[in-house]
Amino acid sequence: MEASSKKKLWIFITVAYGVTAIMNLFMIVGLKKGYDLTCFVNAQMMYPACGVILGKLICRKQNEPLPLTGYITVLTTTAVMIVINFCSLFIHMDPLVEGVPGSDVWSMLSSIAVMIGSIVAYIFFWVCGKEKREKAGLERKNIVWSIILVITFILLLSAKILISVVTSDAAASTHEGMDELRTALTSMKTWLGFMILPINFFFVWIAFFGEEYGWRYYLQPIMQKKWGKRGGVLLLGLVWAVWHIGADFMYYTTEYGLQAFVTQIITCVGIAIFFGYAYLKTQNIWVPVIMHYINNNMAALLNGGEADALQNQVIPWSAIPFAALSSIVFLLFILMPIYNQSVKDPVTENSTTE
Repeated sequence: MEASSKKKLWIFITVAYGVTAIMNLFMIVGLKKGYDLTCFVNAQMMYPACGVILGKLICRKQNEPLPLTGYITVLTTTAVMIVINFCSLFIHMDPLVEGVPGSDVWSMLSSIAVMIGSIVAYIFFWVCGKEKREKAGLERKNIVWSIILVITFILLLSAKILISVVTSDAAASTHEGMDELRTALTSMKTWLGFMILPINFFFVWIAFFGEEYGWRYYLQPIMQKKWGKRGGVLLLGLVWAVWHIGADFMYYTTEYGLQAFVTQIITCVGIAIFFGYAYLKTQNIWVPVIMHYINNNMAALLNGGEADALQNQVIPWSAIPFAALSSIVFLLFILMPIYNQSVKDPVTENSTTE
């Protein structure tokens, strides 16, 4: 790895993991005060992309074509969100409506920052020109394969959810999980949520881009070059899971942190395999961005659809085997022939066939 590539990698690690670690310390303060930490989790999603962008800007060659206005928008949005994080700790404001999910003022301001950043960045990335988009890895490629794989992901995610519910109910000799799923699927609120997902994407995509631009676009090719396509994507799933550890112990749950972390490893490895497969097939970063968006929102909609649907989860050890079993729908993609192919240069590989 040449000097500039090493420098970019260290910048990425410093921002994606270093900033996350520092902000996790402040999350502990918020947790002890009993504050809503949603704004911290929202901001964390942005750090991987910021690490990639800063590396590109700092190591930029003279006259290298990059979508500077779009990049600056991503960095500015993240900076604003970090400021909101600190304000939430030291300028306490009561929720707009006590006891109503999603009414925390600072979380709402963080969501507004995401909305504005998504709209502005999308415009800048759209008008910057094909050359700059290609240089930044933002060009929409292999549209037919992209659509097929997004649809496949929706079907597999649905199967994963159903397997988890059916097997856990069978083990507990109950119909509780299936009844909850049936209630969600027969609710007009749930289906309205599904219908507005395509529209809502354009107002929040920057957060999911924040992760995928770091993990799939940047880090996956590097890890696959060093450990092979199969080993690289498995290790990527692991380091991605570790990156979530603060949220596992302080946001998704506060009482079942270790169980949440183990579940996170299973989930991240499985999804990393499928997202990695999709990115190798299409070389289109928008595919895993859309999949990530669908994954998070389907989970929220099927858990009540409230703003805090993913917070304070109850995750007993008995749920771990079912998480592993249901993830098999994604884990099996590690056997795909594309993972047997040789690795080309990071970020420039454009293999779309098996």
